[in-house]
Amino acid sequence: MASEEDSDVLLLLADAFVRQGEALHEARREVFRLLVEEAWKAAMRSRHYLTAQCLDVPCDSAWMVLYRYGSDINFLNATSLTKSSFRQLLRRFASYYYIPRARSRGRPLKLRYHHQVLGLVLCFYVGSMELSSLSMLFAVPPSTSAWTLRWAEEALSKTLGKYSPARISWPSPSHQEELAKLVEAREPLLKHTFGFIDGKNFKENTTLILNCKKVNLKLAAT
Repeated sequence: MASEEDSDVLLLLADAFVRQGEALHEARREVFRLLVEEAWKAAMRSRHYLTAQCLDVPCDSAWMVLYRYGSDINFLNATSLTKSSFRQLLRRFASYYYIPRARSRGRPLKLRYHHQVLGLVLCFYVGSMELSSLSMLFAVPPSTSAWTLRWAEEALSKTLGKYSPARISWPSPSHQEELAKLVEAREPLLKHTFGFIDGKNFKENTTLILNCKKVNLKLAAT
């Protein structure tokens, strides 16, 4: 009788020991999974993040070269606006985006001119660039690009509000006929076509995106 009781106790102890081992093994696997996940996140951040040390000086960036020497075709490809249309929008944009003056102390601003900020947000919309690509184009770290885009979007939204060149304006019926003849003379397969709109798919009911479409449609045609 005593031996049977001892056997039962040993079985219970063995069962408890096995369960403890299984629970410990499962806990170790979960800890290992979390460590691998955290290491992967850190690796992805370090892989895709650009630091200021590997970038050019903003005053010597690719955008500065484009702004100074680029042609209308270059500007259209980058911003969807001609140089004159870009400057026209820039004059109004400067009233809504504040750039503090340079100080003798402290770190200088990366983007010191309004045309850099406006170019950044337009290149972001037109080319759907990632922050890493924008960083190389404007020679600013991704963190600077991110918060600059945030404030530039708000400023651009205010800029386009009640701005007559940004409105959608359709040609008159007679003008549509003239344009359709010109299109058909060049492309005989296109009948009764006086123009086209090319763009990307954006979320609907987004005021800023709609305003950008308006200004691109109007100013690029002037």
